[in-house]
Amino acid sequence: MPRPSKPLLSRESIAAAALEMTSETGGFTVPDLARRLGVRPSSLYNHVSGRAEIVELIRRRLHEAMAVRVDVAGDWAEVIRHVASAQRASMARHPWVIPLLATSPAGLDDTITTLENVATVLSRAGFADRDVMLAIAMIDIVTIGASLDLVSPEDLYPAEVLAEATTLARVVRSAPPGVTRADAAFEFTLELVIEALRARLRRGGSGGG
Repeated sequence: MPRPSKPLLSRESIAAAALEMTSETGGFTVPDLARRLGVRPSSLYNHVSGRAEIVELIRRRLHEAMAVRVDVAGDWAEVIRHVASAQRASMARHPWVIPLLATSPAGLDDTITTLENVATVLSRAGFADRDVMLAIAMIDIVTIGASLDLVSPEDLYPAEVLAEATTLARVVRSAPPGVTRADAAFEFTLELVIEALRARLRRGGSGGG
């Protein structure tokens, strides 16, 4: 019997299947992953050491998708807008993977290069080191929340609820036409954050440089 032209399993195919399962169900187990791939669990261990390594492979795949080119000579506010928007778009494609990534440490991959460049841009702009660290964490906080919001219903408030909440109904009707609630909220949040960072920079920030 001729041998298959391609191996049935690879680290890439295992990671892809695990990512699909996590996106669909919020997680995976090695036995369930093996069943999805049509192999025995022992076959997976010929390619990966266990579930932790599979999570790392998923994290690398998503971080590669989130990595963006950062102009280290660019305006810091535009860099934050660019990186946050790219991360939100990437995370939104697999929102149920976010808890998995949040509980695994970052590795040496393309995302670290992105964050290194963001840190360089903010430091050159005059932000204190502690504020740079917190601003990078803030990007994650905003983009994680915004990506989860993308899978929320566009109409969060049913008509019967708005009928009893007149002020809320009025402000809901004030939403700009042609812009989704999630997009408008993301832009609003991002601009408020940038305004706050700009004000902090004018004050000289806090902490040591």
